[in-house]
Amino acid sequence: MLDEIMNIINQHGQQSVVENSAVPNEHNEGVLQEASSSILGGLQQMVAGGNFSQLIGMFQGTDHTVTNDISNNFAQNISQKFGIDPSAATNIAGSLIPQVLGSLKSQIVTQGFGGMNMQNIFASLGNGGGVQDIINSVGNQFGLDKDKDGDVDLSDITGFFKK
Repeated sequence: MLDEIMNIINQHGQQSVVENSAVPNEHNEGVLQEASSSILGGLQQMVAGGNFSQLIGMFQGTDHTVTNDISNNFAQNISQKFGIDPSAATNIAGSLIPQVLGSLKSQIVTQGFGGMNMQNIFASLGNGGGVQDIINSVGNQFGLDKDKDGDVDLSDITGFFKK
C-alpha cells in the first residue's frame, strides 16, 4: 500500500511540490515522503481509533474532517522540518493531500490496489490482527454489508461510490 500511495503522491507532487518555488529543490523528496507519512499516519489513526465511519465518509466525499486533519498535520510538519513558509505549506497541503486522497479513492474503487481487497488495506493500516472482525462488526452495525454475505469487503465499499 505504501508503494501505491507514493506513486500517487509522485504523480500529483510534480506541480504542488517539485515545480513550486516555495520548496527548495533539495527538499522535494523529503516533502513528498512527508506527504506519504502524513497520509498513512492519518489513516492508521482512524483505523486504530475505530473511526470506520469517518474513513468511509472520507472516501464517499461526505466527511472532510480527515482530509483537513491530514492536510493540517502535513502543512505543519513541512513548515517545521523544511523551513517552508507556513502559508505556502498550507497551500501545498491544500492542493496535494485532497488530490492524493481522491486518487486513492478512485484506485480502490476501480482496481482495489491491483487486487488488494479492503481487508488487506485495513490490515496494512491497522497492522493486522483481527481487523477484519472489527470491520465486519462495525460494518454490520452501520448497515455496510450491502451484499449481505456476512462481511464488509471491497464489493460492499465500492457499492457506496457507484451511487
